[in-house]
Amino acid sequence: MAELGKDTFYETWKHYNTEADMQLYLKEAFSEEKIQEDLLNDPVNIFLFALDEDVPIAYAKLRNDRSYPELDGYRTLEMERIYVKKEYQGKTPGKLLMDESLNIARKNNYEWMWLGVNIDNVKAIAFYKRYGFITFGTKMFKLGDAEDQDFLMKLKL
Repeated sequence: MAELGKDTFYETWKHYNTEADMQLYLKEAFSEEKIQEDLLNDPVNIFLFALDEDVPIAYAKLRNDRSYPELDGYRTLEMERIYVKKEYQGKTPGKLLMDESLNIARKNNYEWMWLGVNIDNVKAIAFYKRYGFITFGTKMFKLGDAEDQDFLMKLKL
């Protein structure tokens, strides 16, 4: 899991960030210890994986312990991450992961699903809009020593 997370994140963002910032972020976000801690935190985190002949090619991470003031008072589920290996993008893994994430959210009576997406990630933003996500704000995302801006997007379930 840690390797899949590192690989897909690096593939996606290496051209937009310095190597130093990338390595710092990867070390913090995808260490074996951090991933194990997240996997063991069942009440908060849900991980979904897409496989190609038993090889992980994509994943999503959902969490239920964070929200934003606009969504206060509602049951919310955050899609913290959804990443697909580059050679599988535009095929079915991302769609399957999103569909299953929405099924889980609806089955568990969440009212909203929300996420943060880098404002420069045009492809991902278009993907989320196809599902009906709308922008409701922005937030800063710390990547190493750099700060990037993310759109906040939400979907009424």
